[in-house]
Amino acid sequence: MCIAMLFSLASGNSAYAAPKGKVIVIVANRMGMQQLLEIQVLKSELEKRGYAGLMNIRGSKGTSDVRSYASIGWGSRAYLDAEDVDIRTKDLLEQDVFKRRTAMEPMDINNIGINTIKAKALEGEYSVFPGMLGEELKNNGLGISVVGNADTDMEKVRYSALMAMDKDGNVPSGEIEDINKPDSRMPFGIATDYEKLKKYTQEYYEKSEVTIVELGDTYRLDAYRPYLNDKAYGIMQKNIYKSANDYIGYVLGSLASENDRVYVLAPHTRLADYKNYQRLAPIMIFDGEESGIAYSDTTRREGVIGNIDVAADILDYFGIRSELASGKPIEAKPKAAALSYLEKEYAKIASTYQVRIPALYTYAVFEMLLWISVFICIMKKDRVKSKYFNILSKSLQFTGVVPFVMLIEPAFGIVSKAWTVAFILAVSAVIYFVMRRTLKTDLDRLIFLSVLNGAGILCDAVLGQEMIKRSILGYDSIIGARYYGIGNEYMGILIGAALLGVSGLLQKGKIKKSAAAAILVVTMAILGFPKIGANVGGLITAATCFLLFVLKAYDVKIDFKRIILIGCFVVGVVVAMALLDIYVLGSKSHLAGAIQSIGEGGPQVIVQIIQRKIEMNYRLIGASIWSKVFIIALLIVGILFYRPFGILKTICSENPWLAKGWISIIVGSFVGFVVNDSGVVAAATSISFVIISALVLSMNKIVSEKTS
Repeated sequence: MCIAMLFSLASGNSAYAAPKGKVIVIVANRMGMQQLLEIQVLKSELEKRGYAGLMNIRGSKGTSDVRSYASIGWGSRAYLDAEDVDIRTKDLLEQDVFKRRTAMEPMDINNIGINTIKAKALEGEYSVFPGMLGEELKNNGLGISVVGNADTDMEKVRYSALMAMDKDGNVPSGEIEDINKPDSRMPFGIATDYEKLKKYTQEYYEKSEVTIVELGDTYRLDAYRPYLNDKAYGIMQKNIYKSANDYIGYVLGSLASENDRVYVLAPHTRLADYKNYQRLAPIMIFDGEESGIAYSDTTRREGVIGNIDVAADILDYFGIRSELASGKPIEAKPKAAALSYLEKEYAKIASTYQVRIPALYTYAVFEMLLWISVFICIMKKDRVKSKYFNILSKSLQFTGVVPFVMLIEPAFGIVSKAWTVAFILAVSAVIYFVMRRTLKTDLDRLIFLSVLNGAGILCDAVLGQEMIKRSILGYDSIIGARYYGIGNEYMGILIGAALLGVSGLLQKGKIKKSAAAAILVVTMAILGFPKIGANVGGLITAATCFLLFVLKAYDVKIDFKRIILIGCFVVGVVVAMALLDIYVLGSKSHLAGAIQSIGEGGPQVIVQIIQRKIEMNYRLIGASIWSKVFIIALLIVGILFYRPFGILKTICSENPWLAKGWISIIVGSFVGFVVNDSGVVAAATSISFVIISALVLSMNKIVSEKTS
């Protein structure tokens, strides 16, 4: 682990080449990777050069076309709705509307809804600067243009202007009106006039450093799909792909120089793909002879980037480092059979996303029902036979194996949802059977479960989190709440496992207090280290409850002064990690980004962070099954201290080290709940180590009394 951390320290930031030419962004909205590869010129070009990737399309507070377009251009997850966007052109009457609303001079293309958009942006979950890309290019003397639209016969769809506009809603040049032609055989009776599109693309390519081109037909095809049978859809699709192939071939083969960078991307997937849990959009980048798959520090996952990375990458191409962008530059990672790799990765991501909610819901409900059943049996202990307590004890211990198996399951490359569930159940049963045969006492088994889960999480974290990234108890690229490090589910498990493990080993006399403290320090360091665990809330939680345990281990009385000491220790640890990240590692993890945002935005950013955490936890308390798990665990533990009379108090007096561990875990659960975006998840998974061990030992006590 130490060697891996040293390698992480040694790895510096990626270097990016100075710009050599211009940038062209071709927007083919509502297409998946498979559909984009049906455009033959793209597939042929990727065989020679270029790098492809899958792009998270989330905006703030949800996913939509307009939010993804805006997030691409603003470099942060944007919050707005389609009705907020009103893109007008150089028509004099339309310019008058812009003047009236903004008291500013219009340009070629103007968003007269800019004031509404700015107001709406403040309601989002993230700090965002509307018009970031256009503003930064303007401030650096670089031009940007927009060509094309995705208009239908019912609405004007000109979201590409959101990508290019400056902070005032202006795009200095472009053509978004004179671009389509009537065609009764095409969706909505409208088709992109590709001869005009070529003409305007060349015109504005010569005028601007960045040209954004909306193909339009691909969006119209997907929007019109509900009105078509398969035959009509196939004919239209063939014609649209043929025209797109001709246009993209023109850009890559004739227009763009060898020094230019060309992006081909879809801000949103096809609606059919979205409903089928395939919710990552394709992106392809052609820049010189670079090849492989796309990668960015936003996700730290090969082949997966965020939509917020595109603007940061364009700015980086021109040597511009913007503090307004949350995204990170994109780079090419060499990869043999890149497209095959992306296909398999996408299949696993979609499978994990699809099975995640039902599997975790079932697991959580089973846990709760089992806990309640055990609790009722304990309350009615005189009427319950010892053999039923033994069965329930075994079932509780079996649930402790499942999180570890969920962690290692991705290493076996299973894609099928049914086989994933079958694997988890089968391997959990095998591990449990071996544990029962090998270890003789339940306390030994509880310690083993803690060590198994804790060591598994730590090893995977140090080795690159390849299993956590794909685990159904981890996180996934589609949700996009977290892309790397140790997520809140496994953070809670790690903290609970670490405290129960060391307290159990101390109770058995297997380790000394100094060794226990060292284990907790290493766990905390890995959990919070920006290039490994990268969990700020987990770092705060671990620093609090681990120090509490160490103080109790050395019989230090916890009074007001000690509480202040713990608070200072937590602040010191967090600040040290932030400084390490900003000035040594330069990895710009969540913590470093938050600290720098606070430095630039002041107290308002702190308020936004706190507000986001409160809103997230408030939503989860009402909606998440984990809130029920946490509440039931607290109720059961609380009642067991009093009924049956003194049973848990007796266990605590007989196992003082376990009691100290339990108290520390409970405190950690509350801290984790408060300081994390989805803190109720971490609280539930950590306190499960208290409830499982407390119930098992309580049943053992009852069975022992019955036997005697």
